[in-house]
Amino acid sequence: NNGTPTYITGRHYMMLQWTRLDVGYPYFLNFQREIYLHMAACESDSRCIGQLYTKCRRSGYTNICSSVLVDEATQVKDKLMGIQSKTGKDAQENIFMKKVVYMFRHYPFFFKPIQDGTTNPRMELAFREPSKRITKNNKTSQKGEALNTVINWKNTTNNAYDGEKLHILYLDEAGKWEKPTDIRDAWRIQRTCLIVGRKIVGKALVGSTVNPMDKGGSQYKDLWEDSNPTERNANGRTKTGLYRLFIPAYESLEGFFDKYGHPVIDDPDNTLEGIDDEYIYTGAKTFLKNERESLKNDASELNEVVRQFPFTEDEAFRDSIEGSIFNVGQIYEQIEHNDELFPNPVVTGNFMWKDGKKDSEVVFNPNQQGRFKVAWMPPLEFRNQKKNVYGKRVAPHDAFGVGGVDSYDLDATVDGRGSKGALHLYNKFHMDHPSNMFVVEYAARPPLAKMFYEDVLMAAVFYGYPILIENNKYGIARYFESRGYDGYLMDRPAHLKSGSSSIKVKTKGIPSNSQDVIQSHAQAIEAYIHDHVGINRDDGSIGKMYFNKTLEDWIGFKINNRTKF
Repeated sequence: NNGTPTYITGRHYMMLQWTRLDVGYPYFLNFQREIYLHMAACESDSRCIGQLYTKCRRSGYTNICSSVLVDEATQVKDKLMGIQSKTGKDAQENIFMKKVVYMFRHYPFFFKPIQDGTTNPRMELAFREPSKRITKNNKTSQKGEALNTVINWKNTTNNAYDGEKLHILYLDEAGKWEKPTDIRDAWRIQRTCLIVGRKIVGKALVGSTVNPMDKGGSQYKDLWEDSNPTERNANGRTKTGLYRLFIPAYESLEGFFDKYGHPVIDDPDNTLEGIDDEYIYTGAKTFLKNERESLKNDASELNEVVRQFPFTEDEAFRDSIEGSIFNVGQIYEQIEHNDELFPNPVVTGNFMWKDGKKDSEVVFNPNQQGRFKVAWMPPLEFRNQKKNVYGKRVAPHDAFGVGGVDSYDLDATVDGRGSKGALHLYNKFHMDHPSNMFVVEYAARPPLAKMFYEDVLMAAVFYGYPILIENNKYGIARYFESRGYDGYLMDRPAHLKSGSSSIKVKTKGIPSNSQDVIQSHAQAIEAYIHDHVGINRDDGSIGKMYFNKTLEDWIGFKINNRTKF
């Protein structure tokens, strides 16, 4: 390719050379080569059940998978290959008839095995021996040369192929399956069709853009999170058995490929000739950013464009922002700025007691698998300072910063999921340190609640900041008290205390179910976003809120349904 030897898989070759699409034979596109290479890795790995590809709109994945089905079905014997999509009608008309059957009909004769049925089937493409009538002179059946392989489609139900043995299963638009059909539950059943005992006998091809979370996106996101090949069980498999793949929209956007099929991501120095014989003046990333910029005053439309043409995995899984009470445009400005920062100011790691000796000195150890994300470290002389008031340990730097905690009490939940413990540390205004800035983010659920409490305690000691807890879950207050650090917990505001001495009131923290607190909470975030997130309209400066997970949560936050965010 342009003088460079470029390996492509056999399946990719079959698509480019012999598979006719509705627009003719396809071009070589480099991002599709990546998909085929990943697919080949999934096929050859005996621990993998298949590929899970999260994509942007119109990336050609349906054509790729349909081509693979036809290519494989015309070679192997006694196999079943299945198709499901977001609806049965979509599986039948848009994939089986318009793609699979069309491709097979346009194969050259020397690739076409014996076929049973019509030349334009609606239910199945069957490579069986056609039926023959038994006559007086021909009363015995004869074994023919047919492959006895079938491609069919099924309606979108959780147990569509239950009990059948599949060679390939293609699940199209898996991020758009809506209730009562659940892609997560469907996969739990369908995966058994690809496994016999411990042996994987078939492979799955699963791909989709992602719907809003309440329209199938949530279940697909669960599937995605459990398909990380860096996280495996003792058998070497991911939780789902799938291996996930994401390719940014700017690497797969139509109209931005040079004549050799390589994506034009950044603005070219000189005008390039595109694969479609048109000229390319700007890069795909600039084009998509311009689209986003034009929609910055229409938050809902902007969010939809970002989700359909994502730059990152987080963008692909954005939820609908209907009902969002914050300035989403400014949040997006901040996220875009954060994504372009190099080096990234956020470091992942864990706080630990030095040499394992509690109540000595807290140190921070960078670790990609850590539970903390840190955007600013105080100077050495500022760390681990101690202060006693009337013989009690208290936070020494309450004038400089503060923390907030959303806790949990139970070590484990029935379904093993449960909500995460959360902590933020925040710098107040200060002349010498970065001001009005979130400096620590923590969102994790260690196996023991005490591990979470100790994490919070160590962060508070390291920075010397007092902590405001949500006291609906009071275990953290008791833990701090047992460790002698209850002076680090902020007291319940005086105006929220009961006036009656006969009523016992939790003295630390505030309840999160009070309407006053809920409103104050939302108004404080709204004011912070207005003043310190995104581009400052007065001087053009950009905010220092570097935690994209929190920014994403603010986008999805709904004041009347706060559980999810």
